[in-house]
Amino acid sequence: MSRPKTNYGIPIPSSSTHSNSYNTTSRPMPPLTTTNVAAIAKSINSGSMNISNGSNTRTRQPSRFTQPSTERPIQTTLQRTRLSSQDRSNVQTNGTTHDYKEQLTINPTVTVYSIASTPNQKTSYSNNQSTTSKSSVIATTNELDLKNGGLCGLQNLGNTCFMNSVLQCLSNTKPLLLYCLDDKLENQLNTSTTSVMKGVLMKEYASLIRKMWLPSENRSIVSPSSFKNTIGKFAPRFTGYSEQDSQEFLRYLLQGLSEDVNRIREKPVLIKVDEKQEERMKEIDRAKASWQRCLRYENSQLVDIFAGQLKSTLECSYCQYQSITFDMFWDLSIPLPRNKSSTTLQECFQLFMSREELDGDEKPMCAKCKQKRPCTKQLSIQKCPEILVLHLKRFTQSFGRGKLNNFVDFPIQNLELTDFMSESSENPSPTYNLFGISNHSGSLYTGHYVAECKHPFTHEWHEFNDSSVHPISNETKIVSSNAYVLFYERK
Repeated sequence: MSRPKTNYGIPIPSSSTHSNSYNTTSRPMPPLTTTNVAAIAKSINSGSMNISNGSNTRTRQPSRFTQPSTERPIQTTLQRTRLSSQDRSNVQTNGTTHDYKEQLTINPTVTVYSIASTPNQKTSYSNNQSTTSKSSVIATTNELDLKNGGLCGLQNLGNTCFMNSVLQCLSNTKPLLLYCLDDKLENQLNTSTTSVMKGVLMKEYASLIRKMWLPSENRSIVSPSSFKNTIGKFAPRFTGYSEQDSQEFLRYLLQGLSEDVNRIREKPVLIKVDEKQEERMKEIDRAKASWQRCLRYENSQLVDIFAGQLKSTLECSYCQYQSITFDMFWDLSIPLPRNKSSTTLQECFQLFMSREELDGDEKPMCAKCKQKRPCTKQLSIQKCPEILVLHLKRFTQSFGRGKLNNFVDFPIQNLELTDFMSESSENPSPTYNLFGISNHSGSLYTGHYVAECKHPFTHEWHEFNDSSVHPISNETKIVSSNAYVLFYERK
């Protein structure tokens, strides 16, 4: 139970048209034993299981959780960004040496990462193109097992409701779920120097997911203590039991899982970009080139599922020269209007995509004027991910610290992003349906996280409040002022 801190990020090399280097080194990890756990994907994807909506026949004891405990939030004024694994070494934190380092940056709108692919693998720029098979099914797994799977509570280990809410949302993310249940996952773990954890984090996460889903486990409550210990080795800020932010935790987790199944096993040779030549290219070709450069460094199933691309247009107010760059993102941090008690998600998107004035200390260098000039900056979506994660920026450090309790009316079905797409983006733009929410109730100083998720096979909504799981009879009630992180899937 915790109040999220301000918008933190996990740093990555830029995916713009500028050249960059992305060096990763890793500390050795102990060898792991192989766990042969079967997945449940092939029959689902092939359609042979013919899964349809139906009632849940699993019997549950009434919840004994009547009141969540209170967690105190942590306050901070700047964004914190994770450094590359090369920079996470021998850093003193509270008197303890960790293979980790944090750097303060300012980036209030978007989490961007450099994401990549193997040189001998072709990765399509178009969406819904996954290079990893979601196959392999154990013969004894049937439709009823899948319908009843996943309705499993997670024990609160002490101020870990932030973690539990994110884990439940990811547990109900169908493509990631099927990937974790694949018995070929073991062969895809990255034990090279491009992964800090050498596959250990993904292996531990998949083990937790299997306990929550496989019928042989038959559990109604699972303790995530082993997983928590492992994520703490990747990001030491999660080693203790202090209050944390669910969105920040999500970002760290996705980055760590992506590294652990990165298809890039050797550091690629640095490419020098001819910026003048790229300026003569069509915009869509520049976007594709930027995407492919990122894919040279990190390419994983997590990238296939969660990664999208933003276009940023910087225009000099003096000479009107435009500098266009492209960045990959895991999620989008959407601002809320401060002068309205209620708003819509579309209005929040309009605010996110609106033209921003950069002047004073924020003046960037104009490539044409060769000096700092007042500029305008505007964002648009170039490429949509399969799973779209939206962070509603309720916690603010400007104009006084506090939480914005605006009621945001977001669509459960048919989220359209046409108005926010780049002119050179894919056409037509995709439509999304909601399947998960990480809710935060409370204030800046105390609160609690609860997840609300739609089952990927029965399509029924449930509330996951740490150890307790309850069905939601009226799905319209999930739209509330507590919504903090929204999970959408492409139709």
